[in-house]
Amino acid sequence: MAHIDLPPSETDTGDLSGAGTVFQNRSFVYLWSAQALSQLASNMVLAALMATVRRTTGSDTAVAVLILTFLVPAVLFSTLGGVLVERSNAKVIMLATNLLRAAGIAAFIVVAPTTATANIPLVYLINFVVATATAIFAPAELTSIPRIVDRRHLMAANSIFVLTINATFAIGFGFLGPLVLNVLGPVAVYIVVALMFCAAALAILPLPDVRPERQLTSAGDAAERAVGELVAQLREGVAFVRDHRAIAWSLAYLGISSSLIGVLGAIGPGFAVDILGLSPENFFFIMGPAGLGAVIGILFLNSYGRYLPKRLVIDAGLLAMGVTLMLLALIRPIATLFGAAVGPIEDAVPAIAPLISLIAVVVVIATVAGLQYAFVAIPAQTALQEELPSDVRGRIFGILNTLLSVASFLPVLAAPALADILNLFFPGSGIPIVMGVLGVLTMAAGVASWRRNARAGLHRHDREAPSKPAGSPPPLGDGG
Repeated sequence: MAHIDLPPSETDTGDLSGAGTVFQNRSFVYLWSAQALSQLASNMVLAALMATVRRTTGSDTAVAVLILTFLVPAVLFSTLGGVLVERSNAKVIMLATNLLRAAGIAAFIVVAPTTATANIPLVYLINFVVATATAIFAPAELTSIPRIVDRRHLMAANSIFVLTINATFAIGFGFLGPLVLNVLGPVAVYIVVALMFCAAALAILPLPDVRPERQLTSAGDAAERAVGELVAQLREGVAFVRDHRAIAWSLAYLGISSSLIGVLGAIGPGFAVDILGLSPENFFFIMGPAGLGAVIGILFLNSYGRYLPKRLVIDAGLLAMGVTLMLLALIRPIATLFGAAVGPIEDAVPAIAPLISLIAVVVVIATVAGLQYAFVAIPAQTALQEELPSDVRGRIFGILNTLLSVASFLPVLAAPALADILNLFFPGSGIPIVMGVLGVLTMAAGVASWRRNARAGLHRHDREAPSKPAGSPPPLGDGG
């Protein structure tokens, strides 16, 4: 869940070819170490808190609210973070926010010492504060990259940061967090995570100062200017999307993929309980493999994506994602239906039983779902970057990310709430029904996109933009 939006002009291809040279830069290694530690820590504590909230409340909606306390600060306080970075030493900001996050995580030892006795309102409040510190840390970190890395190595540096974000999600959220939680308990998770944030702060210390490059007006004027710019850019972003159908489609692809991942995270603990018959702490059987699949997909696209038409990859990913969601929704009746058929096989070859168990099948499906997510999200973001005119790319891309984040809040909250309501009338059926509906909707979106892009010829090749003066809009064709 921890997320950083990288500047679009420096993440177009995800090229890792210069990684070896970048890691020879000691300052970059320190900054990357701080990022890896803090991202890993954030995802570990997210896993522990989601399991804790689900066990304490028994509510999928409560888990969704917890996720929103992670997401909302990134939207509300990104402007504040930008103002602070423009006026302060980014190194000091990164150091202070890591220490603040360490202190906030340590407070969970008192507020949520066990998974069944947590003070949920205080968990929400503390987590909101910690997420706010993360929202301020992110622009300081991004500002530091071009100051300590040579321009010719920026692509590789940003690609490493993007890969680290996804890898730490798979490792922290899908493996380490649940492992420490199950073996040592929630207090151990909080202690380990707090120490990791402290270690991230120590990694910041050797960095050179990253001071503003120019003098600004007073803090009050800067804040007022930033808010004014945010409102103006919001209007500009909405108008731009309305006038450019290609941008709207790329944004829709990103919205669908990010919303589905958020929903799966929100209902993951409930799925572990209601469908797999496990404890909420074991929901990593879903999200862990999904994170691993996403990393595999990113690595594959980094190596071979240039040879594939982006719209074909996106449409195939959407259709496959719809099928996968429906399979997860039907996994229990499918397992029951075929249980008798595989019984003789298990009796004849006992060693094969774990490989065809319900959990094993879910792990495989979840891994495939993560792969499908990468196949939708990565080409969609690349297409969005290519379709935005270079002279407005920075400000429009930033505001579109804000719009995307806001749009994803509703399904993340609505899907678990609907599952809880359905469970009141049909116990245990809420999550399968919600997942089935999501699967049908995703499949419908995939079919509509497939037909549209096939008519435009975008399954055979990516439409190349002709050379144009700066500021000219991208080619729209039929909106493709």
